Amino acid sequence: MQKVALITGTGSGIGKALAKLLLSEKYLVFGYSRTNQIKHANFTFTKIDLSDLEEVQRIKFPKLKATTEVLLVNNAATIGSILPIDKKSEKEIIGEYNLNIISPTLLSRKFINAYADNIKLLINIGSGAANSPISSWSTYCATKSALDMLIQVIAEEKHKNLQVFSIHPGVVDTNMQKEIRKSDSEFFPLHQKFMDYYANQELFSVKSVVFRILQIIAKKNDFDEIILNLRDFK
Repeated sequence: MQKVALITGTGSGIGKALAKLLLSEKYLVFGYSRTNQIKHANFTFTKIDLSDLEEVQRIKFPKLKATTEVLLVNNAATIGSILPIDKKSEKEIIGEYNLNIISPTLLSRKFINAYADNIKLLINIGSGAANSPISSWSTYCATKSALDMLIQVIAEEKHKNLQVFSIHPGVVDTNMQKEIRKSDSEFFPLHQKFMDYYANQELFSVKSVVFRILQIIAKKNDFDEIILNLRDFK
């Protein structure tokens, strides 16, 4: 059976690494991001700003045979400006909400409608921040919490041939961590904690994270929970 993956945020980090891993597993992969470094015969890139909702609404998912198994990974996200909410601009708040929750919601709807007869798997890349109020991360915590609830509601709706997961990867060595370390400690009380994660080599590697995600995809029928924390996987 042909397997197809649609992945947002393939320009770097988890999205890029997961796309490359799935290509090595003989998937056809469609990537959606602002930039691209992947060159592969089975990779199709769509340049898009996923915080621009008009662009998101114009996305046309590929037409597939009903026998094709298809996966959507809503991975693209931003930590946003690391500031108390009164110091964030309205433009920043709107853009961060657009990218982190409105765009994945629109894409999930589009995915379910486009592949009504296909066996399909929907994965949102969540965060432990969904469950923890972190000073100066107002939009990130709120949108990751909403993303978890979105996936649970979709599960309750029991769409045909659909499985869903929200995966919390943990603290991963990506560009987002670099942004966190560059933040102003005056406005981010946990700044030193994240500096220590890096200094003490406590960050998960991107490679280890995507291999665990692949395990979940391969064993998707074995899980009773919808929200999965990769720290629980050995």
